[in-house]
Amino acid sequence: DEAPALDKKYKHDIEVVVDRLVVGGEIATRLAESFETALKLAEGLAYVDPADPVEPHTPKSEILGSNAPDGRIVFSEKFACPVSGFTISEIEPRLFSFNAPQGACPACDGLGEKLLFDEDLVVPNHMLSIKKGAVVPWAKSNPPSPYYMQVLGSLAREYKFDIETPWGELPEEVQRVILHGSKGKPVTLTFIDGKKKYDVSKPFEGVIGNLNRRMLQTDSAWMREELSKYQSAAPCEVCAGARLKPDALAVKIAMKDISYATHLSVVDALQFFTDMPQHLGDQQNAIAERILKEIVERLGFLNNVGLDYLNLDRTSGTLSGGESQRIRLASQIGSGLSGVLYGLDEPSIGLHQRDNDMLLKTLRRLRDLGNTVLVVEHDEDA
Repeated sequence: DEAPALDKKYKHDIEVVVDRLVVGGEIATRLAESFETALKLAEGLAYVDPADPVEPHTPKSEILGSNAPDGRIVFSEKFACPVSGFTISEIEPRLFSFNAPQGACPACDGLGEKLLFDEDLVVPNHMLSIKKGAVVPWAKSNPPSPYYMQVLGSLAREYKFDIETPWGELPEEVQRVILHGSKGKPVTLTFIDGKKKYDVSKPFEGVIGNLNRRMLQTDSAWMREELSKYQSAAPCEVCAGARLKPDALAVKIAMKDISYATHLSVVDALQFFTDMPQHLGDQQNAIAERILKEIVERLGFLNNVGLDYLNLDRTSGTLSGGESQRIRLASQIGSGLSGVLYGLDEPSIGLHQRDNDMLLKTLRRLRDLGNTVLVVEHDEDA
C-alpha cells in the first residue's frame, strides 16, 4: 500500500511491518534478517507483536504510547528503558569518573557539593534587629544602603512586623519571606528618592535570591569574593554527594551502584567485594573474576598497612602524613615493581600497636619483591 500523505507541521509515528512469522521450523536466518532490517529502518528500535490477542501483563511503554497492542515486546540497540524511555550513554569506564565530563554530575561538576548562601551567615546574630543590621549583606555599608532599608521597611508594612524587633523574635513566616522572597506574590515596595516618593508592586526575590542573582550577574572578582563570605558548602541536591550523573548511578551490580562501594571503609569494602561472587551468576562471575581479584588484593594491601578505617571517598586533603605515606606504600606493593629503593619516614605514625606487625609484614613483602627498603623510625616497638 502507498503511504498516506503526512502533514509536515506535525510529528508522526510511523510503524513499518517488516515480516510476519510463525514460530516453529527453521526460521533463525529469516528472523535475524528481519530484525536487522527493522533495526536499520527504525534507528535501532524494533517491535514484536503477537498474532493472537493476549492478556495485558506489562505496563504500557512511554516509548510505544497507550495505543500499543498488549503483548508487544520492544527490542532496542540503545541503552534505553522500553517502559519509561530513560536513556543513558554508552557504558564505559569514564562514565564512572567524576573527573570526566561523561560521568560528572552536571549540577555540581563532579564536586559532590555546591556553594550555597547560608542563612546562618546571612543572619549570624539573632539578637540584632533588622534596623541594627541583622541582615549582614544588606547592612554592611555605614550607614546601611537606603535602597535595601526601604525594601525591608516596605516588607514590614506589608507583613505587619517591626524592623526594631530582634530577628530571633520575628515569626518564622516573616523570616522566610525576608530571606527567600514572597514566592511570586506581589508586594508593594515604597521608595523615596529625594523629594519624590513612588510605589512599585512586584514579587520580592528575598535576600538570598538577591545574593544569588548578584553572584551570577557580576563580572567583578572583588564582588564575588565579598558575596562568597555568605556561602557554605552543601551536598549537591541532584547527586546527593555521589558526584556522578544519574546515568552512572543507574548502573548497579548486586543491586548497588558505584557510589555505595566508594562510601564504604576499606575493611567494609573488602568484605563487600569478597562476598560479591555469591550475588552473581556463573556468566557474571566469569566476567568479573579477574577484576574482583585485583580489587580485593588492592583493598587487602590497604587493610594490611593499618588503613582499614579509611573511607574510599576520603579526600586527600584530609589525610595525615602517615596515612598518605601508607597509601603510597600499598600502591607500590600492588604495582609489583622490583629493583627500587624506598625511603620511609616513620610510617607507623598514628598506627595502633596491634597494626605494627601488619605494617612490618608489608615492608618485608616489599623487600622480598626485590627492593631495598630504608625506614626511619623512632618507635622502638615498631
